[in-house]
Amino acid sequence: MILTGKRNFLRVDDVKNGDVITFLNEGEWLESKKYTYSDGTPRKDFVIKVSISGTEKDMRLNATNRSNLISAFGNDTANWVGKSASLEKTKVMVGGKMMETIIVKPIKDVEPAL
Repeated sequence: MILTGKRNFLRVDDVKNGDVITFLNEGEWLESKKYTYSDGTPRKDFVIKVSISGTEKDMRLNATNRSNLISAFGNDTANWVGKSASLEKTKVMVGGKMMETIIVKPIKDVEPAL
């Protein structure tokens, strides 16, 4: 895949509690152009394309959200395509200050009752 131009990232301000996203691709690890580790190495972010309210956005998934999705859908992100999750906003401590962030809550397919 060739990446050009700026990406259209999902931001906290774009989200209302209870919004639902659908995963459109299996995602990829991308080097951050903005953030680095203390040794100067570029940070890598896991970025996946989602649909929210009929709009396609790129979404960075932090370790907590990746873990939630792996628990629900498995560790092969190709299997996440077409799956959905609801979003909630919450405040968490990041780098010594409280920041608003997005929590991803997988929506699991319900097995029909027998």
